[in-house]
Amino acid sequence: MIEALKNIGFIVTERLERKELSSDLQNRYSELPADYQEFLQRFQTITNESDNVWFNSIEDFNGESDSGFRWNEFELMGLEALADDKESCDMIRLFWDSHIPILMSVKDGYQYLCIDLSPENYGKIYYGVEPEFEDSAEFVCDSFNHLLEMLSSNKKNDILTNFK
Repeated sequence: MIEALKNIGFIVTERLERKELSSDLQNRYSELPADYQEFLQRFQTITNESDNVWFNSIEDFNGESDSGFRWNEFELMGLEALADDKESCDMIRLFWDSHIPILMSVKDGYQYLCIDLSPENYGKIYYGVEPEFEDSAEFVCDSFNHLLEMLSSNKKNDILTNFK
């Protein structure tokens, strides 16, 4: 699938050796789908040519990248904006505890694609957009591999347009 992403214009720096996710991330997201874990081992960076769309990498998740945009930036933005509202902050944390952001876009506003890790929707991909990242979550497809197929295809998809 990395080749398919290259074929549609993504710039890929491939991973040369295996790297582990931090224990903090593994504790928070202990049940990542196998296809996604395998994908993470294949690259260090994947961005579009304009560098305004990117896949979060192991380095991003571990806080080791030089990106000015943290992997959980949208969660942090929500927590900061609603810092005085404990109930809202709890809801934001609850959402992100079961949704790992995998693909980020600042192409046309702040947007993300995430994997739902909740038992009832495990592995499904959702899309969200600012300003209420959590409330805007919309179903995209059933699995990470299906998402990669959709991104690589020429079929028009209004949501995925901002992730290419």
